[in-house]
Amino acid sequence: MSGNELTRRSFVKMGMAGLAGGALTAMGGCAAQPQTQSQSQSQAAEGADGRSDLPTDQVGTDVASAESIARPVADDIDIEAPSQEIRYDIVDSHLHYVDFLEKSDGFPALVRAQDMSGVSQSVIFGMGIAKQWDEHTPKAPSYYLSNDSRCYYYLGTDFILAEELLAQPASTRERFFPFICGINGNDRFAADHIEQLLRLYPNFWCGIGEIMSRHDDLTALTYGEPPHLDHPAFLDVFDLGAQEGLPVLVHHNITAQSCEDVLYLDELEAALQHNRDCNIIWAHVGISRRVEIQGLTQIADGLLERNPNCYIDISWVVYDYYMQDNFPNDYRDGNTMDDWVALIEKHPDRLMIGTDKVGHWATYPAEVVKYYELLDKLQPETAAKLAKENILALVKRW
Repeated sequence: MSGNELTRRSFVKMGMAGLAGGALTAMGGCAAQPQTQSQSQSQAAEGADGRSDLPTDQVGTDVASAESIARPVADDIDIEAPSQEIRYDIVDSHLHYVDFLEKSDGFPALVRAQDMSGVSQSVIFGMGIAKQWDEHTPKAPSYYLSNDSRCYYYLGTDFILAEELLAQPASTRERFFPFICGINGNDRFAADHIEQLLRLYPNFWCGIGEIMSRHDDLTALTYGEPPHLDHPAFLDVFDLGAQEGLPVLVHHNITAQSCEDVLYLDELEAALQHNRDCNIIWAHVGISRRVEIQGLTQIADGLLERNPNCYIDISWVVYDYYMQDNFPNDYRDGNTMDDWVALIEKHPDRLMIGTDKVGHWATYPAEVVKYYELLDKLQPETAAKLAKENILALVKRW
């Protein structure tokens, strides 16, 4: 390699090894010219098994082919069958391809799980925060709450997702809408990093997120200052989303754990007001584990009324806790399923559903069909919007 020459494959390898930041610094922030869409498509078509035959690095030695670095096909994963007959066509609006260790069961198993669940398409993104395995911890963590070791922002997650999705057959690639998530919301370079990825993978990205703002134990365990949505770095990202027409999905808790006072809603309001041309999707209605608050439907209603660029995804524990009243400590939030139905019918174009599965698909069908109770209570046209039409109206192939 000479001068500032660096192929995309070199960059991806270095990024996965934790060296991408140093490579970009050495390059003065410049990246090599990306392949065109037609080149990427022709290479993907050349592989007998549908995987791309990407070029070798120009460093004097050949590197592994796409087949040897792609994630092993996980055909042996036992995916649990859904508990009821499939009755809805659903687009999963919230799905992580990898877990907090950047591991995944892979796309073939995911497609199989979605076919079993009636999920025809899906938004998908990596995991922008990775869990560290400390030197003196004898057992590797499997989740961010496995132990008290720190977490860190991991930009390589976007390259993992991009390279593995591009290595799939066209029929698989076409059913996913990839989002960029591997950024630090406290870093004023965050928007620049997103722009680099947009250039490196043209006609590929469809949105930004899930970006972590206030996220209870996760952001408390992560190196650096706690992020917040009205930080200048976040505002730059919202400006970029508006400029490129890309929705931005954010995780931003409405309050702290074990606190019933609304603490952080004003930060979300400031983000929404900063640039009305940026469509912001509020993940989980601001809820995480042990986040317990009264009158969430009323809060969400007011937020949607005041902010036409606000959208809400119903995913993860918010459905189990707040809609089905299955809080682990028998907490009562004051709302019923009928209150949520009324909210959705009042704002039929503004909410969507997602599984929030994290890299592993054995129980994926159960996370999909659990929403049938809610969908059955809605008007048919509203159910179709919640299940698929609202998220499809937001995503854009950049």
